Amino acid sequence: MSKRSYLCAGTAMAAAASLYGIQAYAAPAAAPADTSAASNVSELVVTAERREQRLQDVPVAVTAFSAEQRSLIGIESIQDLTNFTPGLHYNAIANRPYLRGVGRNTDNLAVASAVAIYYNGIYDGANATTILQHSDMFIDTIEVDRGPQNTLHGANSDGGTINYVSKKPTKDFFAEGRVGFANYDKGFAEAVVSGPINDSVRFRVGGNYTQENGGFFQNLSSGERVGGTGPQGNSGRTQYWEAQLDANIGEHLDAWGMVSSGLYYTNYHTVAQQGAIPTNFQLNGTFSPSSFYGLCGIAGVAAANPGCATGPAVVSVTPAGAFTANQFPGNNPSTADPRVFIQSAPSTNKQRADISLATQWTYHAPSVDLTYLGGYQKFNYQLNFTGSIDAGLKTYSLAGAPSVGFLCGLNAATQGLSTAGCTQPLAINPSPDWTHFVEMDEFQSHEFDLISTSGGPFQWIAGLYYYHESYEQPVWAGVMPNQTQLAHPFAIGANGALIATPANPASAISTSDTFLTYESYAGFGQGSYKFNDEWKLTAGLRYTEDKKHGRQLWRFEEFDTIPGFQSTSFGANTPGLDFSTIAVGATTTTTYKGAGLAVLNAATGNYERNLDETWSAWTGDADLDWTPDHDTLVYAKYSRGYKAGGFSTFTIAPNPSTDKETVDAYEIGLKRTFERVFQLNAAAFFYDYKNDQIPLSVQNAQGLISAQLFNLKSVHVSGFEIEGNWRPTDAFDLSFQYSHLSAKVNDAGACIEDTIDPTAVLPGANTTGCVQGSAVKVQNLKGQQLPEAPPNKFSANALYTWTFDPGKLTLSGTYVWKDVTYGTLFNRPYSRAPSYDEADFRLTWSGSNNNYSVIAFVNNAFDKVGYDGAGGSLLLAPTQPLTPGPITFNPSLIAPRTYGIEFQYRFH
Repeated sequence: MSKRSYLCAGTAMAAAASLYGIQAYAAPAAAPADTSAASNVSELVVTAERREQRLQDVPVAVTAFSAEQRSLIGIESIQDLTNFTPGLHYNAIANRPYLRGVGRNTDNLAVASAVAIYYNGIYDGANATTILQHSDMFIDTIEVDRGPQNTLHGANSDGGTINYVSKKPTKDFFAEGRVGFANYDKGFAEAVVSGPINDSVRFRVGGNYTQENGGFFQNLSSGERVGGTGPQGNSGRTQYWEAQLDANIGEHLDAWGMVSSGLYYTNYHTVAQQGAIPTNFQLNGTFSPSSFYGLCGIAGVAAANPGCATGPAVVSVTPAGAFTANQFPGNNPSTADPRVFIQSAPSTNKQRADISLATQWTYHAPSVDLTYLGGYQKFNYQLNFTGSIDAGLKTYSLAGAPSVGFLCGLNAATQGLSTAGCTQPLAINPSPDWTHFVEMDEFQSHEFDLISTSGGPFQWIAGLYYYHESYEQPVWAGVMPNQTQLAHPFAIGANGALIATPANPASAISTSDTFLTYESYAGFGQGSYKFNDEWKLTAGLRYTEDKKHGRQLWRFEEFDTIPGFQSTSFGANTPGLDFSTIAVGATTTTTYKGAGLAVLNAATGNYERNLDETWSAWTGDADLDWTPDHDTLVYAKYSRGYKAGGFSTFTIAPNPSTDKETVDAYEIGLKRTFERVFQLNAAAFFYDYKNDQIPLSVQNAQGLISAQLFNLKSVHVSGFEIEGNWRPTDAFDLSFQYSHLSAKVNDAGACIEDTIDPTAVLPGANTTGCVQGSAVKVQNLKGQQLPEAPPNKFSANALYTWTFDPGKLTLSGTYVWKDVTYGTLFNRPYSRAPSYDEADFRLTWSGSNNNYSVIAFVNNAFDKVGYDGAGGSLLLAPTQPLTPGPITFNPSLIAPRTYGIEFQYRFH
């Protein structure tokens, strides 16, 4: 990802943090300051426990970054944070953060992430704000708290929290403007103005516009370059603006508020699907003819591809562009070069209609502060993406029936078609073939806190919390607007007679929609007692009740894949067939926990059912601290974590509801400063997870493969983390981090099919103790590594500053290494992302009065291939028990080498 770097506001302490405190951020600053610092490791301030504390006094595994530090090192996005934060991993294209192996492996909004995202202390349930990736002109501090944070941060933080804190209005006038340019045709401009309105009221307004026209991948069909440094690893246009007011009302009341809005219009591509693609008529898990089968109509293809004999003759072909897949080995250009691909239709990624409000009011009473935190956000996210593999065909035609058969003749009138169409070719229009994914979300958050402020050995905090979210999430798969038969489907009646069903405006194989409301209520308290200068005990308790209720709908079709109703019998009259009744199966007669019966809506053709479930839990923590001196903290901590259950909603399937997820976490930590030049923080931990929520692919009797949520009975997570910071002189600073993580299934609770390896023959497959059926072999998941949980990760950053009369020149060098990581719960070759390393460099020149800065950078300087995720696709079912079908490797790639320059000017 692109990593802009800026020199901005900061007190002397914040300046020290920017150069010398990779574990934490300094307290918010009022105005820009020089980035020089004293020649020792600074005493940094964090808010992990809802009050400002020295980092070294907080018994939490915290990694935090000031704006100034991110500026010099080059940290812009959450993907960049992973390079410097132990235990943090991020999959960019899916916008999924993980802490110590715990996160969310689905895009289903009915399932919360176990890593809670906060924006100015306000819970962001959908992570919509985070994905805008504001620069350090707008975000002051970013704090990552690892381990369960449920006592103070709510139900869905059993993995940890990431909190983004905005830069606030300044007491003195301040303005800044920036422009930057980078390779891949990227440019941006942003500006901010801040200052006083009067003695008690201050303002801040600013905005950004970024345009990236190039891209890291090339579409051979259109010549377009896609992918980039924008949201979810894509290129295009992004915009953001914000306005803030900050006031002191009388002697006791402080008030702050912000309104902001952002949007982006980008492409969507980071996954390279590598492997040979067969030309078979129907690929595994699909319900319409494969676009690759159309290649059989190109001269010479049929003779070299046995798959061309699996369906009717291809009588004509129309390519979508200059390249078709057969021009490349294995019908796939991405196998040889992961950054080139064929895609006949563009993939688009948009967020719009975004509005966000946030406010904080604090009344300072004697010995206690009363604080209200409130937030609201509404947005509309729309994604249209095609598959990562494409034959490059606009259309092709299949031979019709040799004569007018009984069924086609019988149904011609019902379809409103002539019997002549039975013998005419059937046009297959594989492009575009989209998945249409939408999130229309609205949520609000309210919290009241009482925080003690008096001196004394006992300190406490108590609060009440309410969260409300309502959303709609339409997901249409196999959207083929040019295959008009899908828009007017038929059901099969008695004796093969077709029965017209309601129109399907989506023209899609699968049409789902979910309307859900999520409400969360909580009360909590935490207190700490300091027995003496060395020993302190902290304990907290929280009760949370979560309720999710709404409804879901689904409709399912097939086209040209049902024997007797294909082109060989119906020719141009081949109908789209509505198989919704068969697909929903027993859900029409059997109720499941949290769900009502599936009922057909005769007007729309959708099956609908209600969803309603409530979960609750007591959570808490207990911590014992030992501080033998000012420079040492040793702590031992127990935390009880909890995440509300959720629903499987992209299909109407049995058992849609999942149980709540809980964790018992044990951690010991050391924070030590040596001679004020070296700081070392370390933590070791063990988690015992119960009912870990994870989606797994399931194949039903009709061959439909869909993601369904499961509770893994027992998961064990353990590891240790080390962060260090050495600053022997004013000019030199060295920071590093290393983390070791073991996040594995202890007991899945059941044996489960790997739909990529249904016969369990790939290396690593384990069927021990599993009762097998006749069709597939289910597997034992014990010992499998959780997705996106790299066992080892290391990074180091060195800063060196040369001081001259005109200004300062700072050189930053970063090295990152990440271990082999699996993208799915089945640790197989197809989901194995290899280890990789990268090196980043940047130069920052800042004038002596800090009015201007010039930054030059190069990221991934040696152009290494790196991965933030991996998966696979089974293209054909196995032909015999010991022979797996063709499987593709689908890695998500980090950015290649990027470089650029940036100019900043400040008025103050």
